[in-house]
Amino acid sequence: MTLPVLGQEIYDNLSTKPIGKIYFNSVTPRSKWELVHRKYDKKPATIWGTLYMPETIQGRVPAMVISHGSAGVQQKDIDRWARLFNQMGIAAFVVDSFGGRGISSTIDDQLQLSPAANDADALFALKLLSTDPRIDPKKIGQIGFSRGGHVAMDMVLEAFRKGVLDDDTRFAALIGFYPGCAQIWWEVPRPTLAGAPLMLALGEKDNYTPAQHCLNVADIMRRDGQSVEIHLYPGAYHDFDNTKVYFQYFPSATTLRECPLAMLDVLHETYYRLPAGERYDSLQTMSAEYKQCTSRGVSAGANLEQGRKSEADVKAFLTSALGL
Repeated sequence: MTLPVLGQEIYDNLSTKPIGKIYFNSVTPRSKWELVHRKYDKKPATIWGTLYMPETIQGRVPAMVISHGSAGVQQKDIDRWARLFNQMGIAAFVVDSFGGRGISSTIDDQLQLSPAANDADALFALKLLSTDPRIDPKKIGQIGFSRGGHVAMDMVLEAFRKGVLDDDTRFAALIGFYPGCAQIWWEVPRPTLAGAPLMLALGEKDNYTPAQHCLNVADIMRRDGQSVEIHLYPGAYHDFDNTKVYFQYFPSATTLRECPLAMLDVLHETYYRLPAGERYDSLQTMSAEYKQCTSRGVSAGANLEQGRKSEADVKAFLTSALGL
């Protein structure tokens, strides 16, 4: 459900140059099929993001949409990433996909909210930022973590972009940190791409969203013309970029690490079991298989050395992708 927003201005453009917490409307698709085919309920879902602007603005600046993971917005999203972007002269918009929908975390139950909602939120955030006179609408990127990291992977597809946007507004750069790659949303024959380069940042020891799945997916993307830059961080677990030193086992968190790689072509409603490419007879058959292979129990923790390394890699990637 969407919680009522009382006495708060809901922005449909940023012409007044606000900063801080900004309420805006998105939608809540129940599946990625609904998003791609625009079959979702058009009733607005009021969510919010926090906009951080660089201290010095000369002309229009680039911007990054930050999409959180299953634990919701984390302090490191601000302390590490919004800070880095602002230091680079880039605006940072930290989107909260959970708070306005009455969700605190999906770690133990991912069915509370379809990841398609995170996709939609990123696209509506892109649309909103493109109206800000301080921001260059041609230089807006997106970075996400875990659940939010898969947003970056979806955004390479034109079909997802068109699920929300009617004009030519599009992301200029995409970065996915440790996304779940057991299921790839792709198309057969090769899809129309939205045109943004993709960077993937993966933890070598990640037992939540294993790196190998993403390496396999990257091969498919590159085969079909998508630019993919991969960084694999030695000794790093899930959430390795956290700025708070910790290591924790989450016994009830669900993971698809034991599942086969699958390709979901929601545009054509066909589903494939990889690497052989055999076609599932239905979405229900694939879903039943995935229900059987889903397991629980994952580890996560910060790796300060690799976190700092990932900052340098992100900075280099964006310097190139955004023409800084």
